This record gives sequence, structure tokens and C-alpha cells, in this order.
Amino acid sequence: MLKLFDPPEPALQPLPCRSCYVTTISVQGSPACNRTLHGEAGRTYELQIQNPGGAYPFVCHLNFTATGGLYGDIVQLNLAKFSIGKFVENFHDPKQHGECTEGFMTISEQGLPNLDGRWCGTASGYTIYYSETRSVNVTLRLDKLPQASSGTTNGFEFRLIYKFLRHSDAKLRNDNRIWNGDLVPGSYCNRNFYDCDKRTCRIRSPNYPGIYPRNLTCKYYINHRAPPSGLHAMIVLRQPDGHKLNMKEQATHHEANNRILRSWEQCDEAQDYLSIYDGAATEAPAIGRICGGDVLPDIVSSGPEMRVEFHTSPYDVPFHPNPVTFLPGFELEVHVLYVNSNSQSYIRQPGRCEFIISAFESQTGELESPQHTLPPESSCLYHFQGRRHETVWVSFIKYHSAIDPTGFESPAECVTQLRIWDGRWSVTSRPYGKYPGSLCLCGGWIEVWLFIEVFIGAPPEYQRNASLIEQICREEVPRLCSRSLVAKGSRPCSTQESYLSTGSDLTIEYRPSPIGTARLYGPASAFKLRYEFVDNSLGGAPLEPLVAPSAMPEPAALVQFHPKSCDRVFRSTSASRGIFRSPSNVFMYGRGGSPNISCIIRFEASGGESVRLTITRARFGGRSCQNMQNRSGRWHCNHHGGPVSDLRISEVPWTDVAPLPRDCLCSDVSGSITLAPLAASIVEVKFTTLQMEVDQDFRDFYFEGRYEFARDGCETDWSERRLRGRSGDAYLKPTPCPALIQPWLLEPETDSSYLVLKLKGFWMPPLLQSAPPCPTDARITVYSTNNPKNSRDLCPSGPDVVAFSDGWDRAYEFSAAEIAKSLIIEFKSPRRPPLELIEYKFSWMEIFPAHDCPHRCQELQACIPAELWCDGKVHCPSGQDESPTECDLRLPLSPLHVGLAAATLTLVLSLAAGLTACARRKRGEKKHLQSVHLDAGGGGRAGGGYPHPHPHHAGVGMGGYPHANHHLSSSHALAPLYLDPSKDSFC
Repeated sequence: MLKLFDPPEPALQPLPCRSCYVTTISVQGSPACNRTLHGEAGRTYELQIQNPGGAYPFVCHLNFTATGGLYGDIVQLNLAKFSIGKFVENFHDPKQHGECTEGFMTISEQGLPNLDGRWCGTASGYTIYYSETRSVNVTLRLDKLPQASSGTTNGFEFRLIYKFLRHSDAKLRNDNRIWNGDLVPGSYCNRNFYDCDKRTCRIRSPNYPGIYPRNLTCKYYINHRAPPSGLHAMIVLRQPDGHKLNMKEQATHHEANNRILRSWEQCDEAQDYLSIYDGAATEAPAIGRICGGDVLPDIVSSGPEMRVEFHTSPYDVPFHPNPVTFLPGFELEVHVLYVNSNSQSYIRQPGRCEFIISAFESQTGELESPQHTLPPESSCLYHFQGRRHETVWVSFIKYHSAIDPTGFESPAECVTQLRIWDGRWSVTSRPYGKYPGSLCLCGGWIEVWLFIEVFIGAPPEYQRNASLIEQICREEVPRLCSRSLVAKGSRPCSTQESYLSTGSDLTIEYRPSPIGTARLYGPASAFKLRYEFVDNSLGGAPLEPLVAPSAMPEPAALVQFHPKSCDRVFRSTSASRGIFRSPSNVFMYGRGGSPNISCIIRFEASGGESVRLTITRARFGGRSCQNMQNRSGRWHCNHHGGPVSDLRISEVPWTDVAPLPRDCLCSDVSGSITLAPLAASIVEVKFTTLQMEVDQDFRDFYFEGRYEFARDGCETDWSERRLRGRSGDAYLKPTPCPALIQPWLLEPETDSSYLVLKLKGFWMPPLLQSAPPCPTDARITVYSTNNPKNSRDLCPSGPDVVAFSDGWDRAYEFSAAEIAKSLIIEFKSPRRPPLELIEYKFSWMEIFPAHDCPHRCQELQACIPAELWCDGKVHCPSGQDESPTECDLRLPLSPLHVGLAAATLTLVLSLAAGLTACARRKRGEKKHLQSVHLDAGGGGRAGGGYPHPHPHHAGVGMGGYPHANHHLSSSHALAPLYLDPSKDSFC
């Protein structure tokens, strides 16, 4: 073989111009064939071979070698004219390759495997080949004399323009900022890529940016080896520039027509194509096949590995894409996408999208469709299963469905993309052997799973135990509640904007690309939804009657599937101890229900048992209120204004009487609060919250506690503590019960009467710092059954004091039958006193309002029952009811009567002397106490005497709970009257 410059031949030396050429006219003796050609870097050379016209087959070998330095590093070949043999396409079977007949050209490179790929036919356009190595072998072969064709004189043309280039001059090919991966030893073009989050990775076709070889298979392995902690890596393949994605198609008319991305069924095995696999393993599913050029959207793997394979046909015509500015071959960008490793944004098993999320792990959350590319004809099954006391609430907050521009479905045809089922689907056959089950038994409960399954090819068979809620076609969207994406704190989603199951299961059947074969990458649809497992459990049993609060609306979902009332009862016959809490049902109050809620939880103990309560945690939405504990160890709420949210504890000694308040909590509880024991066997906890905001729910207002029915041997006969009669006396009797509050109920005999109560002691003022010294820690509390808030505490040491039942100060304004006139008398102590020290007496009497009645106590300005008049026992403070004037008018005068009169006179004189001494004592007490003794809620009327029922003289009252008499306006609040010994008493 002869070299172009060794030995020097003047006819073959490079010309001093930039464009030089060598022309061979005949085969025999031609210096251009069977030679090795060199040249200076940067200069352009031309070579032309004409029709040999001799013996066949004709074979011509050309070698182009860049020797480095001034003579370049790589070879550039430009097929200016090419017409060798014929390329015959196989139109009958698109899966079979075409073939070259009568002649062909091959190109091979030194050091690389011989591919035996062939070019033939007639080329057009600007066709360039860039070598991967320093030396390129070009072989031309003609098997017969070619026939002349249009544009050629003898059916054969070969004109080659070539150049030797330095690496530094091939800027597009040798950009130092771009990494093309590591070449796998022994392969032609297989390459390994890694750490593409730290450098610019590009997958290129061989010999890019020139035409690539024939009969070629390149495998590109992409692996991200060490994702950051807590993150999951996914490989992204894309090409936003359409001119960098051009592959030779057998149907050449595609190049002249519309350029669109051609994929999947538009690609056949007889042409050049790219295949993308979700993983590096050979069994990894295909998630893309590309054979036509244009912008390539993101193709994303489900994990840190991806395999890309490039296949070229063994025979073809040299080509260049249109327009000429486009580059043959391809260049693809490689990126790394990170998602939370605990999220549902990616599948755990390539080829099978399966998420297992237990409701024990997440009661609520957001779920997105897979953020990676799915195989064609994927079918996704989302199954939500809650606990047996839960329902599933799903709200779509984002939904996108793209229409494939190449689809030809009839607009009237519903191509199902989404189905929502009320119930569970179970899979009876799986396409990939054995898989973990999606049901687990944990502690007697069915564990909740949310799983997504994607099947490739024929979908599995299902056993459907569900009813269809809604079917969404490709052109439609499901119920949307997207406003939460626009503004926080917006109105919550309603049941008309979401989906709610009737039971513990809900299934979503999702087809990302419902066209049959995926032509779009992205995928064709995507969604984002919020799911919530709604807890319908309340504990205990329903408290009859089940009456929902009147201010609480009833959404459709609440009426159909959820309890209307949150009132519950816990009985010791069912469980001796347990946990009680506020409802966790979002449809009951707050975000999904009413802004107001009121729940009553009742505890009913058996005989010899008491109820013990501990509040373990509570939250009241940050309302302005403070928990305060009084001297008796009870808690009360100090509200500072604003909407009310509190937890009130009461006991029910008598079932036909309103509960007696004991404790109140209204600020957050983080540590346990054990409430003091109560005397009654029935205890009620009332949870009330008003005026919640639209974004608040049971997570902002809640409580939780423990209850226990303790057998302490304490059993109170409450009928003995229910006192009734025209008058009477009662004693606080010793009791072994641990409760620190012991109540008594005092009721009038008739509906038209009121009560006057006489006790020993003095009323404690509202401000403790102004209270006089009390020799005991015990207190007596008196209040009306319908107005417990207007209670007064009495120090049980001192002279007699008097209290009237509710409404006495306005007896002429209202009917006595409309007013609850019963009184509660309670003994309170901050600690359990010795039984032998408890000795306390109180008395009561019925009175009636009247101006003119035969049995009237003048100082009380009230009438007493006729049977109490002259019964031998003084009832009026002055003794008027037993005076001789009243009692002896109808009796005959006798020595006995004379004696009684004398005795009465003596008693009156003694009484007068006693009143004088009492007056002196009062003046001494006034000097000592000054003005610390307050009257009956303050006291009676100013100036002494007893309050009387007069329309224009109302006694001093105090506000109270709205309780039994809701029909009375607030301006007519009725309160008991208290008399202070410093002003008026039986003295």
C-alpha cells in the first residue's frame, strides 16, 4: 500500500490552499484505493472514485489515519456523493430489515469490534461521519455493473471530502464540561454513568454529532450509588432541544413531514430506536421506546438505576435529518431527582407499583400519582382500608389529564381513566409470581393498608366486593377541591367536592395512560389527593335519648354514615376502667362539620362504687382562659372573654335534678390532672366548644382521660339526703365516703311556695383577702338547683343566717310554678375531716308571697303554712306565730292561761333584754369587722329588716348558669337571697 506523503509524490502532495483533492479516474492502477491516507490537521481533502467498469466484484479499501499532533487526532468524513448498490425495504413485514443488493459500503475503526453494518443506495444531504478513534477503514464493494439512474451516468458515485481534526478543534464532541460516561472495556459503545447529580452527564449516539454505525447495539447503564440520607434517587432522561434527537427511520417521508416524537407502537424492530428500562437488570420493564425525533419529555425511573439501549438496523442509506441544521444521532440529558424515601412518589418494585401504608402509621396525608414513568398499559389500583370503626375520605386537590394528539378515538367514546369504588377489591391472580400479602392481623385488629398496584400487559383478575361511586373518562376530571392549593385557611372541602366511603374500604382504579399504549411521557395524567381515615368511634354506649345539639348542622355524610350525637355513657357493668376522649370525627365539628359542639359523657357506677377520673391531656384552641384550683381542691375556669371552650365535670346524685357542677378545665393540659373523688355514683363530663374557625378541628380542641369505677364500700342513700316538708331540721351526718363534697337537696312541699333556710355561720365575701378569719377549713355552700353559679360559701361558725330560695325577691313578677325553688346545701372540706368532729345543723321553712294573709310573719313579709302557726314551735323570727296574742284569742281565760300569759310576759321581757344585749354585741362586732361582712350576695335590704316580695323592691341577686328555666329572659335572672348576721338574723 502507498501512503499519500511517503514517499513524496508531487501529484499527491497536499496543495497549499485550504481545499485540496485527489481524483482517481480508473480502478486499475488507481493510487486512491487500497491506500492509507494522511493529512494535516484542519485542511480539507477530496477523494472521488468513478465507475470501475471492469471485473466484478470490485472491492476498494481506504484507510484514513490521524497520526496526532500536526496531523490531527480524529477523522471527519463527508459523503458528498454516494450511490452504491441498492437498498431494498421489506414492506410486507415491518419487523424484517431491508437489505443491500449489488453493492455496499462498510466503515470500521481500529481497536473497535467489527459491526459488519452496511450502507447502500443513494444518499442525499449533508452526511458526515466522525471517527471514535485515530484510524478509520472504508470498504467499497460492487457485485455487478450498476445501471445508470437519475443523476448518475453509470449508477455508481462516490465522492468523499475528508479532514483530520485535533481534539481541541472538535468543540461539540469534546466539551470538557460534559461527561459521556466510562466506556465498558471490550465493547463498541457500552458506557457506565454514575454521580450525575454532581456533573453534567450526556448519553450520545456513537460518532456523535455524525451518522452512527449500522448493526449496532449500545447499552448505557446509569446508577446513582449513594443518595443522601432520607432521600430516594430516581434517574431522569430528557432532551428539551428537538434538533439533538434524530434517528434514521425506514419510512423516510417522516423526515419531510411533521416532526413529532415517535414512540412505542410507532417504532418497529427494523429501524433504529432507543429503549429505556426501569432498572439495570435484564428483566427490568421497558418504560420508553423512541424512534422519531423531537423534544423528549422527562422519562423517569422508579429507582436509582436505569438502562438505555440503542439499536440500529444492519442495512440503511446514509442520511442527514432535515433541516440541515439538525444533528444526526442523539444526545440525551441525564439528571437525578430526589424524593422523600418515605413518600408514595415512587414504586418499590420495578414493573409493579405497590405502596403499603397502614392507617396506624398515618391517619391523614397527601398522596400523589407516581412521579416516574410507568410502563405502557399500566393499571394502578389504590386500595384504602381503615379500621373497622373508620371510613375513608378522599379529596382530589390537583388533577391533570393530557390528550394524546395522535389518538384517533371517537369523542363519544369514554376511555376510562379513573374509577372510584366504595369497598374493597381483592386480587385473585398476579402476573409476577408471589408477592407479599396486603392484609395483616395485629392485636386483633385488621391492619390498614393503602397499596397501589401497577400491572404490565394483561391486567389481573379481581374479585369485586364494592359499588361504583364514580367513573371518570379521559376528557373529564373528578370532584375537585383545589382552593387549598391557592390560599391557606380557606373553606374546607365539603362532601360534594370529595369522596367518602360508607365503610372502612375505598378503592381507586387508575390508568395513567388509558389510550392502550403510552405515546406520551409524563405520564398522560397525574393527580394529587388528600386522604383521611375518619374515626367514628366514640367509646361506651349511646346516651339516650340521642339528641344532637340544635346548632349543629348535619352534612349528608354525617347523616348517612356517622352518628348524629356524641353523647355517650360508660357503665361499670361493661368495664371497670378505660379511656374516654372527645370525638375524632372531622364531620362532627370544626373543619368538616359544625363550628359548635357539645358532648356529654356519663359514668354510671354500681352500688358500693365511686367514679374516679383523670384528665391526661386536653387542648382548647389557645382560648383566653385559665385553670384555677380552689381551697376544696376543685378546679374552676377563669374565662377572660371570647368564645367558650371548656370541659365541665358534674355529679348527678338525683337523676331528676340538674347535675351539680364540680370541676371546670379550659386551658391546655399536658400532664395528668386527677380530679378529687365525688360522692354520687353518676358523673357527667361535658365538653363544649363554640365558634371554631374553618381550619380548626378535633386536633385543636380535644380531651382525653382515664376512668375507673373504684369499689370503696361507700354507698350513699340519696333519698335520705332529699329533704321535703313544711319545715324541718337536718344534721350533717358522718360518712365514710372519700368525697370531699357532700350535697343535700331541700325541696318545697308545694309548687307555689318558697323556702327560707337558717344556718349558723357567716357568709364568705367573694374576695378571700377581705374575709374575716374562719376557725375551720370546711365550708357550707348554698345555691339554687337552677343557678349553681350564683352560689355562696358560708363559714360554719357564728350566729344564725338566713337564705331564701330563687325568685323570692321577685315573687310578684313570676309564677312560683315557673321557678326552680329547690336549694342545694353542700358540705365542703379540702381534706377528709374526722367523723366525730362533724356536727352541723340547719333548718328550713316554707313561705308564701302575700300582702294580706292570716298567718304572716311581719319581719319576713311572708306567709307561713297554717299548720306552723301556733304549733308550739317558734318559726317567725320574732316569735309572732307563737305569741299569746295570736294563739290565745279563741281560748277561755283560765288559771292555766293566766300562768301562760305570765310566762309569756316574762319571755317577752327576757327577749327585750336579750335584744338589747344583742344590739350591744352587734355594735362591738361592727367595730371589729367594720365593713368586711357583705350582705346576702350581699345581704338583705339596707337598714335592717328582712327582704319582702314587692314589685319595686328586689333583693340582691347574682348571675348564674342558664340551666332549667330557659324561657326566662336574662333580665329576669332569679337568684337566692342571703341574710348576713351583721345586719339581720333571728337574733
